[in-house]
Amino acid sequence: MLHNLRFATALHIMVLAQLEESGQWLSSEYIASSIQVNAVVVRKEISSLKAAALLISKEGKGGGIRINNKKEHITLADIYQSTKQNELSGKFNTPNPACIVGKNINAKLQDLYQEVDTDIVVRLEKMTLADFSKTFN
Repeated sequence: MLHNLRFATALHIMVLAQLEESGQWLSSEYIASSIQVNAVVVRKEISSLKAAALLISKEGKGGGIRINNKKEHITLADIYQSTKQNELSGKFNTPNPACIVGKNINAKLQDLYQEVDTDIVVRLEKMTLADFSKTFN
């Protein structure tokens, strides 16, 4: 679901990388200070973004991250997809299976979560990171 701290963190990282025009490598410490989170949280999201081929990185002194070369084609959906866990983020109760609602509610909720998630992705596919980042200038 969109109210996801991982997505907010990943999007923040990607906007910073998109706006960096001097060729500098952005360190996880620098990014963490912008988001006001621990650098470990930033490194976890950087790992997911790298796995999705949205970022490149350089190890060691003077290292950090940069956005990949196809930055004009990255959509917010690409970023969202990189942060999604295998299961949708819906929470389920353990209802009474003898109840007419209880025996079906979790399956109905799963369908609803999938529908909402699909709608989110469709909407985010229409927005590029480049266009979203322009709103910060």
